[in-house]
Amino acid sequence: MIDDFDKLSVTELRLRGMTSDQILAEQKRRGMSKQQIDAAWFPKPPTYNRIRSRRFRRSLVVATYCGWLLAAVVIRLVTPAGQTFPLIPFVPLANSVALLLWFARKTYLSREVLSGDSGLDERLVQNRNHAFRRSFQVFVPAALTGWVASLVCIWVQPGIEGFNNAVLIFLGATLLGTTLPTVIWAWREPDPVDSN
Repeated sequence: MIDDFDKLSVTELRLRGMTSDQILAEQKRRGMSKQQIDAAWFPKPPTYNRIRSRRFRRSLVVATYCGWLLAAVVIRLVTPAGQTFPLIPFVPLANSVALLLWFARKTYLSREVLSGDSGLDERLVQNRNHAFRRSFQVFVPAALTGWVASLVCIWVQPGIEGFNNAVLIFLGATLLGTTLPTVIWAWREPDPVDSN
């Protein structure tokens, strides 16, 4: 029937005009096992679909922000008065670790959040749009509060101490602004359906 049948997916065969019954008959005629037929009709999802459980993702959200806050407080307390050395290099490093934690993982939550709708169904598009809308609703007051707090820090503590506190607030707002849409989406997304 088709010479390159083994190289074509079920979707491609349907696009070529074959009905489901014709495809199944051709698979049986070629001696494909039940496992091979199932693999052709129900392909395994790619690894980026593995988003883990809701409990794991929520724990990751809490660990991200609490871990960053703990690292920032410890580094701020370790920073000697009148110096910026441990604070300025290590808090951006903590930001980078948090960003890598969320954006370097191969999940559709991290892959598709900014790349368009190509890999998302209607529900996921709505969830992504809701996450962006909610993140802006949370981030705008947080950024304005952080801006006022950093101005107060610089005004109340002139010199390097006020600058250190203002930088810490700015870096916290930066982390919040960059991760909030993905974190909200990960927090709200239900447990994945087990395909086994």
